[in-house]
Amino acid sequence: MLGKVLFINLTSGSIEVVTLEENLYRDFIGGGGLGVRILYERVKPKVDPLGPENVLGFVTGLLTGTQVPTSSRWVVVGKSPLTGAWGEANSGGYFGHELRAAGYSAIFLSGISPKPVYLWLNDSEAELRDASHIWGKLTDETEEALRQELDEKGVRVACIGPSGESLSLLSSVMSGGGAAGRCGLGAVMGSKRLKAIAVRGTGKVLVADSERIIALRKKYIDNAKGEIMMERYRKYGTSEENVACIRAGITGIKNWSLLGGDAFPNFSVYDPQHLRDKYWVRRETCWGCPIGCKGTFRIEKGPYAREEVYRRPEYETWAAFGPMCFNDDPEFVIKANDICNRYGIDTISTGTCIAFAMECYERGIISKKEIDGIELTWGNTSTMLAMLNKIVRRDGFGAVLADGTKKASERIGRGSEEWAIHISGQEPAFHDARYWPARGLIYCADPVPGHHTYATFPILLSKGAHIGPYPEIQFLYGNSGELLDYEATGPIYAIGNSYYHFITACGLCLLAYPFSAPSADYVSAVTGWDFTMGEGLKAGRRMQTLRQAFNLREGLHPDDFRLPQRISMPSMAGQFAGKQIDFDALKQIFYRAMGWDVKTGWPLEATLQELGLTGLVNI
Repeated sequence: MLGKVLFINLTSGSIEVVTLEENLYRDFIGGGGLGVRILYERVKPKVDPLGPENVLGFVTGLLTGTQVPTSSRWVVVGKSPLTGAWGEANSGGYFGHELRAAGYSAIFLSGISPKPVYLWLNDSEAELRDASHIWGKLTDETEEALRQELDEKGVRVACIGPSGESLSLLSSVMSGGGAAGRCGLGAVMGSKRLKAIAVRGTGKVLVADSERIIALRKKYIDNAKGEIMMERYRKYGTSEENVACIRAGITGIKNWSLLGGDAFPNFSVYDPQHLRDKYWVRRETCWGCPIGCKGTFRIEKGPYAREEVYRRPEYETWAAFGPMCFNDDPEFVIKANDICNRYGIDTISTGTCIAFAMECYERGIISKKEIDGIELTWGNTSTMLAMLNKIVRRDGFGAVLADGTKKASERIGRGSEEWAIHISGQEPAFHDARYWPARGLIYCADPVPGHHTYATFPILLSKGAHIGPYPEIQFLYGNSGELLDYEATGPIYAIGNSYYHFITACGLCLLAYPFSAPSADYVSAVTGWDFTMGEGLKAGRRMQTLRQAFNLREGLHPDDFRLPQRISMPSMAGQFAGKQIDFDALKQIFYRAMGWDVKTGWPLEATLQELGLTGLVNI
């Protein structure tokens, strides 16, 4: 029921199998919660993120691989080389299920291997093998090479591509075309000379009450069938957000200098139905998912035509290489997404870096000679492609951009810092901070800066949405119709954020869980615990508090996480056009609701006692 944990020292090659105490799972659930609990104890403050003392974790959710709907998620955790803060990247697909089927809940890796290696997990057998022959391969090539070498069609692989090997701070960990993309954790994997983890699991994830899970699953799926958003995600994936977000002034345009449909009049080229009609091949799904929001496209004519299918980009990728770069050619976005996936690099940050370079070029900050003779003008897809290929290979000026806009602006200088859009080093996702103030708050208040999904439930709760059949959340419904009522929304944001981290620590998908899912009941059915939503919210807050302590122990201060002026000054479009949002005030109210000191960010002593963290966290 609760899998074992592998601790691997890549320097010595030692492999240790550990059975954790059950209370650790109950207190921290799994995923990023279990990850931060292990790393807080095992990673010393101020270590080099790319050095041997940093620990890289692959952690499944408590419910991953069970019959619970959408229980596919797993995370990569570690100290982020991009931000110097807590790093966490979430992904789905089949890798998490395979890891659980092999009997493991998590893998933690320290040290640096003297040569490239991959980890082969064949049920209970764990072995480090030479990876010199696959070092340098693209991610899809790596997966195929390992399947052939291991003679296992069912093997699941998580790996890095050339971007991770070259230690690009934007690099991601890839599996089956899905990305654990944020925080540059692919660079940590590359620094350890760990090319891949290959897993084959033939076991079954044991649960306490299978019949109850089946009944809960059936009821949930029956109830969700009438949900419009569920059907739209099934049909379009997150691409369904494309046009609505551009038109409403949510999507950044021209490096966040513009917002709204009038500023990008050809936005209809990204209409999800138009894209589906023109390029659609088939739907794909993650383990145990009744939605199936993934899909594949084929481009039949033009410079990007090929017989092999492309993966349909997500909303963030459409935005990154589309409006953000003032590009209205969707076929280039499809191609750019494919390049990023194969080289293993984050699309959000990479698109933002190209937009930043475009603005620098437009303003005369960088010359054509400096950027390798590339005419990097807005919407010019041929030059965007040339620069993208340089970034993923860390070639020429691409090496300047390959570590994000913060480091790029430091390298370029000449005032370019003004147009470098990042929060403590990480480029924010393409949901405007002012349209939903909860989004902007979480961008700069969560221990992982600039991450858009963490604000989903705070937004829904502040709008009175129904996200679960539990009184611990229901009492908030309808309490705030005015988004600028700080005192009312602060506590709601804190509870919504805690609920999000509980859900993801369970290994459940964000898209399915605004729809009244009985998440606490799932935990009870899987584990046999008498588990309540109150306990789940407390676990989410406990995880968040330990993440916060991790960052503060690194010497970071709340003021280090600030929104760039360009996405915090009064909005130019949307329902809050012209209104100033005091994100500093919102952050203080959020901190107070979380039980953290409003000035220093440190958890209060009473909070540590309430959450059982006294002794672990020393203020």
